[in-house]
Amino acid sequence: MVKFGTKTLPTVLNVEDLNRELFVERPMPGARVAYRRVVAKYGADFLLSGIITTNVVLEKQELKALADGTARLLDLEDGSSLVNCLMLSPHFQQSGKPNQALWDARFVESE
Repeated sequence: MVKFGTKTLPTVLNVEDLNRELFVERPMPGARVAYRRVVAKYGADFLLSGIITTNVVLEKQELKALADGTARLLDLEDGSSLVNCLMLSPHFQQSGKPNQALWDARFVESE
């Protein structure tokens, strides 16, 4: 079970580690490949997706409330270190079944 702060997130089906980096790119005349170099990293960046199977309305409200600009600890419960993150606004989609909804949200590392 994945936790964000004290809230256990609804069933998480997928955790994608985006691992974003900023790089510079300069085309080189006559070269087959441009010059590229990583100049900065953004820190941890995760995209979590899952399904809500109980009390859809309440769970949606609780997930929306977590995207309040407050950094909390994200615990993926996979043995990795806890990461202090902000949760960006979650997105919801109907699953085609009554009383179920698919959700996804992005979590970005913060100080």
